Amino acid sequence: MTRAYNITYLEDAMASVGAMLDYAVNSCGESLTLFYARFLGSGIASEIFLSNPKYIAGMSGVELAMEVARRTGDELPSNSSYIDIGSPEYWTGWTLTYLSWFLNVDFGVLQSRGVDIQSLYDRYPSLHEADLSKAVSFAQKRLQQHSRQYNPLKQARLNAGLTQKELAELSGNPIRNIRAYEQGQRALDNAGAESVQNLSKALGCQTRVII
Repeated sequence: MTRAYNITYLEDAMASVGAMLDYAVNSCGESLTLFYARFLGSGIASEIFLSNPKYIAGMSGVELAMEVARRTGDELPSNSSYIDIGSPEYWTGWTLTYLSWFLNVDFGVLQSRGVDIQSLYDRYPSLHEADLSKAVSFAQKRLQQHSRQYNPLKQARLNAGLTQKELAELSGNPIRNIRAYEQGQRALDNAGAESVQNLSKALGCQTRVII
């Protein structure tokens, strides 16, 4: 498998993201999940995945946290820059960076497909002293579970910001059909061409994406 970036950058990237979360939470009092959401929203997570040297090797964890805060509009106080490399927050960021690199999956994709920051943080007691292969196994299992549960119609509806009732009204499909498609009780593959076309139009996507 092709990795996200050269392994020579990996240790620095892991340390920076780990330190970023430890600093934001334990020195600045930020919420772990909310600050991680800011990290994702800032675009810096994607820059790391895309191997931008400025972010994978050119900034300390504190600098990374400050840049995330600056980009997302609520700057952090200039508190002590002590980093506890043994903290659950540091381990969580450190491990997520490894998982993103090893699995070649962007941080945001991991977050949306079951390997979210809270689920990994909650496993700190059982995984932090184990080999990283244990964290990889955990992540792969979560990704596989999500893949089995993934429903393209539901995801497209959520992406469009619609309720099932709203989608039914916009597409002319009975709400009972929408529910059945999303719950896997009926296959969208077997729906009539007009129904699928109307759903596509309501969701603003191509028919082949829904099918």
